[in-house]
Amino acid sequence: MSNQPDSFLTIAHQVIEDEIRELRNLDAALDENFSTACRMILDCCGRVIFSGVGHSGHVAEKSAANLASLTRPSFFLHAGEAAHGDLGAVSGDDLVIFISNSGETEEILRLLPRMRSIGAKTIAIVGNLQSSMAQTCDLALSHGAREEAGPIKYAGSSTALNCMALCDALVMATSVAKGMTEEAYWHVHPGGAVGSRLGAKFNHSKS
Repeated sequence: MSNQPDSFLTIAHQVIEDEIRELRNLDAALDENFSTACRMILDCCGRVIFSGVGHSGHVAEKSAANLASLTRPSFFLHAGEAAHGDLGAVSGDDLVIFISNSGETEEILRLLPRMRSIGAKTIAIVGNLQSSMAQTCDLALSHGAREEAGPIKYAGSSTALNCMALCDALVMATSVAKGMTEEAYWHVHPGGAVGSRLGAKFNHSKS
């Protein structure tokens, strides 16, 4: 592979074009199950918990933080640590959203019978709707990505991006349904550049 700038740009364009294509696949795959997942989040009386390992775990952690910032109690549960005591944080009122590309992640499959005995509802975000995880959870959503981006089709890229986009869609759709507004967001996010912009907008509107 050449070290010339043109070769770098060729790979970059390929990765981005591949990821755009896979995001379009996700958009086309959205169906009534997405609406059902939204209703499950809205009907949840406890916390909404996101769980995974590896790249999926990073997506889960970001998604939990995103939902919590929109005033919905949420936290990240590492699927590996859960079996070593963190499972005690889950109650029967909670909803657990598991993320796994294969749907066969061993750490998650070990947790599912425990979730059922606790009484928590479960949603799977997977690449394979016929997987063990998809078949065991109360509801399964496909992330829609068919392959990773770029010339190396095994390095996590499109699958993680699609999972994050799907979680973003769930978070935003349910937050808007609950009446979240930009002004309400400002009250829980007063810091940083975002807080400054929102503060200027809403302080000005009240002056």
